[in-house]
Amino acid sequence: MLRLKRSLPLIAAALALLPLPAAAQSPGVTATEVTVGAVGPLTGATSFMGVPGRDGMQLAIEQINQAGGINGRKLKLNFEHAFTPAESVAAAKKLVESDGVFLLVLASGSTGAAAAADYVREKGIPTYNLFGATPIIRTPFAANVFHSAMPSSADSAQALVDRVFQANPKAKKIGLLIGTYAFPQANKAAVMPILGKLPVETVVEEFDQGARDFTSQLIKFARDRVDAVIVLGSFAEAGFAMKQAPEKGLSDVVWVLDGSAVNDAIVPILGEKNPPNVWGYSNTPFFPAQAVPAMKQFRDAWIQRFGQPPQGRPNIYDLVAYGGTYVLAQAIKNAGQDLTWKSLIASWSNLKDAKPSKLGGADVIYPESFSETDHQGNRVMGRAKIKDGIWQVVD
Repeated sequence: MLRLKRSLPLIAAALALLPLPAAAQSPGVTATEVTVGAVGPLTGATSFMGVPGRDGMQLAIEQINQAGGINGRKLKLNFEHAFTPAESVAAAKKLVESDGVFLLVLASGSTGAAAAADYVREKGIPTYNLFGATPIIRTPFAANVFHSAMPSSADSAQALVDRVFQANPKAKKIGLLIGTYAFPQANKAAVMPILGKLPVETVVEEFDQGARDFTSQLIKFARDRVDAVIVLGSFAEAGFAMKQAPEKGLSDVVWVLDGSAVNDAIVPILGEKNPPNVWGYSNTPFFPAQAVPAMKQFRDAWIQRFGQPPQGRPNIYDLVAYGGTYVLAQAIKNAGQDLTWKSLIASWSNLKDAKPSKLGGADVIYPESFSETDHQGNRVMGRAKIKDGIWQVVD
């Protein structure tokens, strides 16, 4: 018994030198790797967001890894397809509970972000909302949820109204062409109160997601002699509506487009005779086709990785996903070697002026900053216009 008592201190000292068991490691984190989970639509009507979301993230991750990773760890992307609200929740649960990712990225727009909102708040996993403007993912505030280049619908709504009166200060009658699905409806709820405080008359017409025939809505606008039309919907929906407008008697109006409609993929739909007075806002400092050094750097890297782009790619969602991945990488870097949900959330909440060039990437997004009480990374919205056959940021 005496011999055993004398041995106990030696045994305890030896045990103290052993590595911690694997269970003590944060989910999705090893000594050499951090696994990032992402959710977005790879097929369906909103795949114009999800596919660029995946590709933009993948390009950034590969560049970061080629440069040595973050604090000695490489990043790994697990991207799950999700189109419907139910699929978005199921995909998020799979990534968190089965795959054990360290953090979650929502690359699914407002519909998917709204669907996953309660789940990510409940789980507490660090979550980055890339594209969703819906207030459902923002309210109530959650310490673990951060938002990228796309602002809230309240911020973008004011920009839409401003664009109308910048183009036509004398506008008295405003038409609103609004999709019945989540993203347009969120923006409708934000735009209508702003217009309600102004000395203008509004004419509201709605359409279902994926609509291609806007005859009844356009005839209504023409009969009511609207001065401007705000379109809340996708680039395809906006494009077909504008293309059909002259033959329905609607011409010489200001068109103001929201969200995904501000996309170079709309130009082929419109054809050679682009409407002369088409405006929007941009969540990035440049559009993919603009001839500026940052875009050349990005496009060259994109083409080297994915080959010659199809029509409309890369688009603004490629830019936001690429730039946003560099932002989350900086948050991971600042969290240090002991990487936990708590340390990442604290780091992210104090991130200032984060941009890709700080880690060697192309600056295709506005710098993002966060605080403990404000998790909207960007609120800048440049004035955008179709010029010389492409969307361009004009200020």
